Amino acid sequence: MTTALSPNGTLHLLDREPANNYLRECTQRVAAEPLSGQAATHSVVVFRLEMEWLGLPTGIFREAVDNYKLHGMPHRSAVVAGIVTLRGELLLCASLAKILGLNEDRASVVRRRLLIAQRGADQIAFPVDEVYGVVGYHPRELISPPATLAQAAATYTVGLLPWRERTVGRLDDELLFYTLSKIFA
Repeated sequence: MTTALSPNGTLHLLDREPANNYLRECTQRVAAEPLSGQAATHSVVVFRLEMEWLGLPTGIFREAVDNYKLHGMPHRSAVVAGIVTLRGELLLCASLAKILGLNEDRASVVRRRLLIAQRGADQIAFPVDEVYGVVGYHPRELISPPATLAQAAATYTVGLLPWRERTVGRLDDELLFYTLSKIFA
């Protein structure tokens, strides 16, 4: 391999000749069949609840709300966090922390964001601590949840998704909405 010098006698990285097998390797890469199914085919909205990072399919979400006022309800289940008015519409709020059996360490739980989800005619709001956003993944990336996972959380967890040196619990939206419809019925 020879190295080219510029007119003023200095060496430039991009001015050098390619390696002997460079063109052959590039041709093979371009001509190769694309790996089917390797691209992200599913996506979840990733959010944090207590110390847990969780994800639900993007298709069920209507919106995320920053400023909201949660109104308490008398004689309610622990799963019912209260109701919220959003553009004149009353929505029931569920406590995912209670459903999943997460320990709420704070005496007064204040969540920063409200996620509104809808599946068919059922619509629910639930407060979360933080929303990261949409993350794409391939189903083969999901890891089976360990047997040591808390019973309630394991029931709703489809799999674990490695993400940014963390693990996101991919929740089963169908089972979650089924449970909520029974509680709110």
